[in-house]
This record gives sequence, structure tokens and C-alpha cells, in this order.
Amino acid sequence: MTYRDSVQRASPRTQTKITGKVTCKFGSSNGVVRDLSDEGICFQLLFDIGAQTGQEVTIQSEELGFLTGIVRWYRGDKIGIKLKLSSNTAAQISSYYKFFRQ
Repeated sequence: MTYRDSVQRASPRTQTKITGKVTCKFGSSNGVVRDLSDEGICFQLLFDIGAQTGQEVTIQSEELGFLTGIVRWYRGDKIGIKLKLSSNTAAQISSYYKFFRQ
């Protein structure tokens, strides 16, 4: 069993190719949302922005709008972001699934 298969997820993840931009205290980078759930995002960066675990970030994309979250992990060119949950965040993710994932 691989590590990925043994991880218990709070909510299921959907593979995506949403282009967007992540901004943190030290900089910003365009990139791609590789997977998405109701609670988090895996974002693949084009440039290293020096994101640190626990740091607040913002995510902007046409499909998702403007979201905020906290960096949970970083590995190479990817960062895991736990979204700040709110009714607005839930509506934006729901809208993505309704209008862009058919």
C-alpha cells in the first residue's frame, strides 16, 4: 500500500488543472491547482515563493475566484493549502463544480 492510499482525507479530492496565482508574504507565483477538495488545494508553483508551513496565502483564479488559506506542507514545487472555511469559500467551490466540472 502506498502512502497516498493510506492517508485518511477529511473530504474527497478532485484532480484539476485550474490555472491561478498564489501570493504569500515573500512573493507570488502563477501555477496550477492540481487537486481540490472542500477543505484544501494542492497548488503546483511555477516559481519558488518561499512559502512556509503555517503561513497565510491567497489564491486567485478565474474558476475559483479569490480564496485564502494556510500552507500545510510544501514539497518541491507543490504546496498544500488548507482553505479558510466560510460560506463564501463553500459557495465558490460549489460554483466551480457546477459550472466548470460537467
